[in-house]
Amino acid sequence: MRNILTAIELYIQSRVTIFSVIEIIIITYIIYKILVWIKNTQAEQVAKGIILLFVLQPISDWLGFTTLNYIITSVFTWAFMILVVVFQPELRSALERLGNSRFYKLIFNLNTERQKEQLVIDVQEITEAVKILSKEKIGALIVCEKETGLENIVKSGIRLDSKISTELILNIFTPNRPLHDGAMIVRLSEGKILAAGCLLPLSSNRYLGSNLGTRHRSGLGISEQSDSITIIVSEETGTVSYTHKGAITRNLQADIVERLLINEFKRDDDSSISIKKLKKSRLNHVKKQK
Repeated sequence: MRNILTAIELYIQSRVTIFSVIEIIIITYIIYKILVWIKNTQAEQVAKGIILLFVLQPISDWLGFTTLNYIITSVFTWAFMILVVVFQPELRSALERLGNSRFYKLIFNLNTERQKEQLVIDVQEITEAVKILSKEKIGALIVCEKETGLENIVKSGIRLDSKISTELILNIFTPNRPLHDGAMIVRLSEGKILAAGCLLPLSSNRYLGSNLGTRHRSGLGISEQSDSITIIVSEETGTVSYTHKGAITRNLQADIVERLLINEFKRDDDSSISIKKLKKSRLNHVKKQK
């Protein structure tokens, strides 16, 4: 018995190396990320069906169900094409997130953010407009582009390429104006309002409550297909919502939205940005305009 245990121990020591452990960690992480990406999407139900087939295949073979086993084996033969077709939106989203990862940015130095002072000014122009829109109960949909380009969305609206300003944002979303019902696309990396009156894809999440209207579903939809951040002002209640990575946070104050935007768009080495500096930058900007 001792010889058998010794043989097993030697076998494990010869097979399990540091590289094997690293490989297991990588595979576990990939599986975890896949499960996170498909959570609460239509692909989640398909994934459950595929897992069921994986379980049925050896069982059908063991029980001697020849026809059933042949059908399942045939499905697995074409599994790659099936997965590409069924999971096309999720695969695209996963590849976009991989390309936008911090590791990729560190390698290729893709962080092209402008100076933090100007970023603060632009964010405050947006949040000041959001505060007024919320108070007046004027509906608004503001999409802030990050790494994933939104040119296809921009083409669906009216191109502006204008400087970010509170007055322009309020003018765009004033009721009964041509651009009131669409989305406004902002590129903070250039300090521009790219377009207004844009059409956004609706969310594919089937678990959303019936209390969320088209504006909120559109904000969620674009956040599911890109890494953009969307600010939504409800026309009925004036409440402010914030969507990112397919999740929505509701009933926010404009000051909280300001902090969230600063944290999302600041450079990794801009940890020195504080609320006092935010206010000071805003005051300096106002003085310069006067």
